Amino acid sequence: MSKTIGITGGIGSGKSLVSKILQLMGYPVYSSDQRAKDIMHEDQALIAGLKELFGEEAYVGPNLNRPYIAAQIFKDDSKRTAMNNLVHPAVRKDFRQWVESQKSPLLFQESALLFETGNYKSFDAVILVSAPEKIRMERVKERDQLTDEQVQSRFNAQMPEEEKMKLTGLVIHNDGNQLLVPQILDLLKRL
Repeated sequence: MSKTIGITGGIGSGKSLVSKILQLMGYPVYSSDQRAKDIMHEDQALIAGLKELFGEEAYVGPNLNRPYIAAQIFKDDSKRTAMNNLVHPAVRKDFRQWVESQKSPLLFQESALLFETGNYKSFDAVILVSAPEKIRMERVKERDQLTDEQVQSRFNAQMPEEEKMKLTGLVIHNDGNQLLVPQILDLLKRL
C-alpha cells in the first residue's frame, strides 16, 4: 500500500518546483491544478455545472474562459465556494483512480487548497512549501502578469501560512536562501 503525501502552499510558494524535483527523483506526482484544467474540458457534467454557475460565458467554444471565471471567483466568495464544490470532488475521484494505477511506495499530490478544503486529512502526510509573502507576490506578478491588487485577492482567498504551519510539521522553505534538494531529501527520510 502506497503512502499518499500532499504538497501544498500559498500561490507563488514553489509547490510546482518542489513537485518537479520529486518527479526528477522518480516519484509520481499528481498535479491537481493541471488535472482540474483537463477535467473541466472533459467532464460533461462538470462543464454543465460550470455553465449553470457562471453562464455560457464560462466557456469560449470548448475552452474554459479562465480570465472571466477568475474575475468572478476572486470578487465573489460564494461563487468561488460553489465552483470548488463542483471541481474538488471530480479531482478527488480522479486522484483516487490515479493512486490505484501507481506502484511507487510514495505518491505525491500537489494541491494549493489542501488545508482550506479539509482534504489534508485524507493524506498520510502533508508537506507545506513556504515562502515570504513579498517573494511570492513578485513571483506571481511576473509569472501571471497580474497587478498587486489581483495577486493580493488570490492571497486573501487562501488560508494564512501561519495557520497552515500549525497543521503540519513538514515544511520546505523556498525563500531563496535555503537549498531545496537537501530539504526534500531530509523530508523523504522522515516519510
